[in-house]
Amino acid sequence: MLAIEDSQKLTLSNLSSLNLFTGTDQGQFEVMKSQVLKQIGYDPADLNFAYFDMKEVAYKDLELELVSLPFFADEKIVILDHFVDITTAKKRFLTDDELKSFEEYLDNPSPTTKLLIFAEGKLDSKRRLVKLLKRDAIVFDAIEPKEQELRQYFQKWSQKQGLQFVGQSFENLLIKSGFQFSEIQKNLLFYSLISQMA
Repeated sequence: MLAIEDSQKLTLSNLSSLNLFTGTDQGQFEVMKSQVLKQIGYDPADLNFAYFDMKEVAYKDLELELVSLPFFADEKIVILDHFVDITTAKKRFLTDDELKSFEEYLDNPSPTTKLLIFAEGKLDSKRRLVKLLKRDAIVFDAIEPKEQELRQYFQKWSQKQGLQFVGQSFENLLIKSGFQFSEIQKNLLFYSLISQMA
């Protein structure tokens, strides 16, 4: 089963206290991320949500948010986006001390905080932080799907959208899209728009 299908079951009520979304299939990862944020009802104006772009954040602000109590609810959602420090990407945004501090938080997390981490790319399994996350988090890994998995996923998706294909047109679409998740998605959305206009 694709990570995007697993993540479709998530809602605010069944969200784990620690969730990690990652993957090397960029197209599937991006769709999964936007889908999950929509499913949990993420609203930047809602004070029970805190969003941090890890490429730009001052770690002190994040650390304060992780341990502070929620405003108007029993729990709050903290979203860490672009957390490439835990991937094999060469770019780093946090210092070793800041990463160590985050590890300490994960060892003793706040019971009122639910954490969502989005880290595009391949996880760096050698890092202690990644080992902690793999041990404690619910992990959704958007890996390159097999052709059959892509075919099944997009056939289901097309049926939900009410799209119909004649003869080999669906297979031709997959081939023309190079069996790439994002290309197939883009072409099916285009086909869907054309079908609605006809």
